Amino acid sequence: AQLAALNASLRELAPTPLLIAVDQEGGLVARLNERHGFPPTLSAQELGEQNDPAFTYAAASQMAQTLKAAGVNHNFAPVVDVNTNPDNPVIGAIGRSFSANPAVVTEQAAAFMRAHRDNGITTTLKHFPGHGSSRDDSHLGFVDVTETWQPLELDPYRDLIAQGLVDSVMTAHVFNAQLDPETVATLSKPIITGLLREQLGFDGVVFSDDMQMNAIADNYGFEEAVVATVNAGVDVVAVGNNLDYDPRVAAKIIDILAAAVADGRLSEARIDESYRRIMALKARWN
Repeated sequence: AQLAALNASLRELAPTPLLIAVDQEGGLVARLNERHGFPPTLSAQELGEQNDPAFTYAAASQMAQTLKAAGVNHNFAPVVDVNTNPDNPVIGAIGRSFSANPAVVTEQAAAFMRAHRDNGITTTLKHFPGHGSSRDDSHLGFVDVTETWQPLELDPYRDLIAQGLVDSVMTAHVFNAQLDPETVATLSKPIITGLLREQLGFDGVVFSDDMQMNAIADNYGFEEAVVATVNAGVDVVAVGNNLDYDPRVAAKIIDILAAAVADGRLSEARIDESYRRIMALKARWN
């Protein structure tokens, strides 16, 4: 009730439709959980083990209805990382992947996304171009998947984009020299614009993963990273603001982007592209 009241009051104050998002994957990653009075949820791994799209649709429908009742309109889920390394401390080991089989990942994710769409909630595929093979956690520091990443990790993105189900995609803070030998995926124009947009044909919203995670914070200046991620093709700079709390972080990002446009590091056209995509996403709730 408190969350629903908060979100309703925020909507009343906002001059534009608000994107109110949450990580509600199910299982261990469910921000609205039983501790706070919300219904229990199943993890992606548990849904994948059932391997029944109708069962997944029903579970995801309940999840979407929980979000809608709380005034949330966007879910940073499903995870479509392929479980190529079951010991991965941030994906496989905590049940966040549907399967080691990309076809199962695709089928399960499609059911999850349709259930949300049918309940008026938009969704996000993550973490592009694939975090399933990592041996390390990008919350904690630099993660290199060059030797472990496989092209099959792109299959769920390719197939779900082709089905017209993808509202948005979130980047991974992973370094993958197979795709870009220079920088992590979140800051990579070859990966975001070249691979996701041009090769896979995605023109929807791209979110960065949390820009305060140590894979970014420990290796790049905040201003440098914000400008680079937008230049790479990211539309929304996501900051959880719980790892390094800054009450002015949103205003700082706006100032950074405005300065980058003023001095030519970013073009107005690049900002306009993102605005168009974001407003198109918001129109899907009406």
